[in-house]
Amino acid sequence: HQWPTKDHLEPLKMSEEEPVDTLPQIRKDCLKSCPAAKGDYEACIKRIEARGEGDCEAWYFDMLHCVDKCAGAKISKMLK
Repeated sequence: HQWPTKDHLEPLKMSEEEPVDTLPQIRKDCLKSCPAAKGDYEACIKRIEARGEGDCEAWYFDMLHCVDKCAGAKISKMLK
């Protein structure tokens, strides 16, 4: 068995630049590809505001599912 050399024990050196989380921008871009889900959610919000009661949780999660499906595809392409 060969033991690790001193180089293997040195900590990895990170770039001086701070990493950037691209997910928020990807989600924002993907929202544009989900006009039906976004429209349904916005219509629900207007109905709730008019009535003064209820919630739009189901419509929100439908919209989020559409956005995440698009974002997942874009992220997968970035990782290949």
